[in-house]
Amino acid sequence: MKNCILDDLLKSVKKQNLHVLNVVVRKDGDIIAEHDFEEEKPTLLWSVSKTFTSMGIGIAEYEGYFKLNDKIVDYFADDIIQINDNLRKMTIHDLLCMGTGHARCPVTKAMEENKPLDDISRLFFQEPVVFEPGTHFLYNNAATYMLSKLISITTGYSLKEYLMPRIFKPLGISDVQWDSDVNGISFGFSGLYLPAGELSKFGQLLLNLGVWNKKQLIPADYIAQATRPQIDTSKFNEYFATADHKQGYGYQIWMNSYPKSYRMDGFYGQYVVILPDKNAVVTYVSNEPSNMTGVLELTWNTIVDKL
Repeated sequence: MKNCILDDLLKSVKKQNLHVLNVVVRKDGDIIAEHDFEEEKPTLLWSVSKTFTSMGIGIAEYEGYFKLNDKIVDYFADDIIQINDNLRKMTIHDLLCMGTGHARCPVTKAMEENKPLDDISRLFFQEPVVFEPGTHFLYNNAATYMLSKLISITTGYSLKEYLMPRIFKPLGISDVQWDSDVNGISFGFSGLYLPAGELSKFGQLLLNLGVWNKKQLIPADYIAQATRPQIDTSKFNEYFATADHKQGYGYQIWMNSYPKSYRMDGFYGQYVVILPDKNAVVTYVSNEPSNMTGVLELTWNTIVDKL
């Protein structure tokens, strides 16, 4: 172990008063450094859950359940209230890269209006599709929910059930909580709980292009697509946006400002930063309410040059 490479990170966390819980650093396939500010335990990963949903889609496509260029109207006919040309064009690819054409996230809108989330599919199709799909990036929790529902419709399993033998158990993760709605559909956009060490294995799996213990769990060509820009995010202007939000978005994965790197990204400072040029993965589990990007930037400011 080389925990000394975390010395500057520990100082920076203390100086900035960042509420990081656990850090795990992997290099060349092995954990080379880790630190627990608090005891490691399964923690809500928020939007890091989205990347697991994406990989489920990649596996299901490979297994022949659908193709990424399929139109979503062909799978959700029972949910559609009214249809226009933009909605008719929307594909699974558009769901994956947050290019649905909505101007507002239906889930965020419902939460702001104190409406229940027991029929997110209905909320999704009620929201006007004002842009041509694939042309406008909008961070959209409902899009990810629809990917989870697509898995349920096409495979007959919830997303969690589908991924248990395909990802979780091969990684040695047997106890998985993934919150679901009243219909038993995993939320997809959030709701997954894992401890940092197990989460870091999933980051290693992506860095390995889907291979674990010499077995191909996720198609390598899907990971190659998922981890490169599929849509432009240069106009993303949320109050917290930094250069790390303007490099493009893949399939439920953000591109970083650090060249050729990408990340899983969740509320309150959940990050899995994958650095192919360093053959490294840096995982953070946090409970940081006010400076989430400060947690991500620990990677650039205190770790990456030591890898």
